[in-house]
Amino acid sequence: MDDIMLTFYCAAAEADALALLLRGETGLPVHVREEVVHGHDFGDALIQEQVLGTLRRAAVVVEVQRAKGDALVRTVAAMRRAQPVRWVMTPVLARGRIT
Repeated sequence: MDDIMLTFYCAAAEADALALLLRGETGLPVHVREEVVHGHDFGDALIQEQVLGTLRRAAVVVEVQRAKGDALVRTVAAMRRAQPVRWVMTPVLARGRIT
């Protein structure tokens, strides 16, 4: 199995555009979830978020073949957006469905 879970962390307001871009590029299901990060470990947060110690963002996730991961990161980097996007590639070691 040579699949990865590719997660992009972006501003909540840009999640839908990012999800549509990834869906168009891959044709695969794209998952979006809202997140709140507590703490001061994010240098790219807005001033208000740094003062409150809370960052509201979205995680946009797609599972793809490893060979396509770098191209998707480049596609997102070229996307017009207002805020930074962080990303993480995680290998998929196993998957299944429990009924």
